[in-house]
Amino acid sequence: MIGAILGASGPLLLATDAPFGQVAHLTLSAGWSWAALAYFVGMAGGSKIRSAATGTLALMTAVCVYYATKAQQGAYLAADLSDPTGQATQFDWDGFISKTLLWCIFALFLGPLLGAAGNLARNSAYRFPCRLVIPLVVIVETTMRLGAEADLQGSLTTTTWSATRAAAIAALIAVAVLTALDSRRRRRPGA
Repeated sequence: MIGAILGASGPLLLATDAPFGQVAHLTLSAGWSWAALAYFVGMAGGSKIRSAATGTLALMTAVCVYYATKAQQGAYLAADLSDPTGQATQFDWDGFISKTLLWCIFALFLGPLLGAAGNLARNSAYRFPCRLVIPLVVIVETTMRLGAEADLQGSLTTTTWSATRAAAIAALIAVAVLTALDSRRRRRPGA
């Protein structure tokens, strides 16, 4: 269900002219938010296997709903070359299917990893590095976007990616500090 909501929200919010809608579109269409979907769904799973499966299912659902929503909005209309007037359009099945399949393959690969990482972040010997996964993904992606595309898309995009990166850095620091405090508390006698 949450995968379907994420998948539909990005394209639907693109149609809004309000700054809040544009910021929400940028955020919900970013790769890191999709990674967070699989991670947090996996965190709610009872076992590593169930977490891997639900992370994958959530991503696959999000991908299918995302491209179905874009198709409904007319993103895959192409000129009908058999029309001599050049005004008729037809659905571009090749483009639709190839993009959907490509991202489904990524979901099949990354869904289990992110879902399992979410599970391990709850209570395992690897919880500290697993808790850093999403903040690190956010930092890497936003840094790449700021360097490559933000200047071309305007100040709202630059501000959105900068604020998102700053929040991820703060989350990274918070996770490290809280983990250190928890570790120190556990080492004290009688704790």
